[in-house]
Amino acid sequence: MNITLIKRIVAAALCAAALTLCACKSEGGDEVTTGSGTADNGPGLAGIGVKTGAYGGLFDDILEIEITVGEAELSTVIDHADAGVYVEADVTADGQTIDGAGLKARGNTSYVAEAGNERYSFKLKFNKFTKGQKLNGLDELNLNNMSYDPSYVREYLMYLLFAGKSAPLATFAKLTVNGQYYGLYLAVEGIDDSFLKRAFGDNDGSLYEADKGSALVDGDTTTFSLENGEDGRMANITRLYEAISSGEGIEDILDVDSVLRYAAIVGIACGQESYLGPKAENYYLYETSEGVLSMIPWDLKMSFGTDRTLRKTEYQIEAEQIRTDVNAPYFGVEAADRPLVGKLLENSAYKAKYLEYVKQYTTQLKEILGSFKDLKAAIDSAVNSDPRRFYDEALYEAEFTDGENTLYGFIRQRCAFIDSQGE
Repeated sequence: MNITLIKRIVAAALCAAALTLCACKSEGGDEVTTGSGTADNGPGLAGIGVKTGAYGGLFDDILEIEITVGEAELSTVIDHADAGVYVEADVTADGQTIDGAGLKARGNTSYVAEAGNERYSFKLKFNKFTKGQKLNGLDELNLNNMSYDPSYVREYLMYLLFAGKSAPLATFAKLTVNGQYYGLYLAVEGIDDSFLKRAFGDNDGSLYEADKGSALVDGDTTTFSLENGEDGRMANITRLYEAISSGEGIEDILDVDSVLRYAAIVGIACGQESYLGPKAENYYLYETSEGVLSMIPWDLKMSFGTDRTLRKTEYQIEAEQIRTDVNAPYFGVEAADRPLVGKLLENSAYKAKYLEYVKQYTTQLKEILGSFKDLKAAIDSAVNSDPRRFYDEALYEAEFTDGENTLYGFIRQRCAFIDSQGE
């Protein structure tokens, strides 16, 4: 038995003992909820979801985040947004102040230039300049600007469906920069050590980020980057390719359930920028203590019929997505182009489990529609006073009403279509 395997067995045993106490200690001494992070501590925002208590309840309600940064440093962040240059900034969130955190712009910034309002997405890395520094045990926090979404809630709903199970937690955040209200953002748990400890109980395994083109069809490992661990030769990715192509030993290398859940949620919500979409992107794979790869969703904003053009006074739902067959949950591609899901759904037992997930999350979406007014009411004030909003008030208001070209209408029609497929 090699040393790495022994270390993992010991780590798993220690974590199992810690789980009986419901929490493990992070390196900084802060308490971090482990396991699925979905302990039922009462209803979440607007009565949907549940409070997890993770990171001291950081994601259990709307956050207020204040960033204080030098004007020169802020200009560096904005002027070099595409390069992702970190500067030092002081961050106050949930009543705690972190001095000297790392701040940078993140994501594709071309749409910001069109809007002309410098509403960038940001990343906060609390230990960038001070080793071991955390916010309530959290290493990284992403602040997403909700581009392409007049409702502000699409990406939030996606993370809500995943409910922290091998997936990041998310909540809304009212962002202030140097004393000025910057707007309502979505705060998303970063995929880093603290996430791995919370979601999987350890951060000892290898973590792979899937870049564009990570379709798992041709044995190419160059589209994956190793973010954590020691598998520099991408041996686990190669093993996954071999299991997919041969159809043998898939459960020895893959947490099949994580993929079936991912396919059900992304398929129901018509997630375009995903493994199931035309670019095969925006997901991670993590080698758990059981030695299998678990699928982690990421960057879920292009969901629920998202309009890909940026127009402040118009918004056209991509209605054809409503009729996507849940038996073939692919967008612009075929099952053979996405074998990680396609091969699994050829197995009758896996297909049955997948369809159970489809039914479960479709039911949950219908229940969420019943709380849409409450969800809107929870963010109304922050949205209406948002000085850098991408879309006007009329479009925001319409999104929560039932119509042919609204978020509410899309979800209602999508659920009805899925229900009709099961009849």
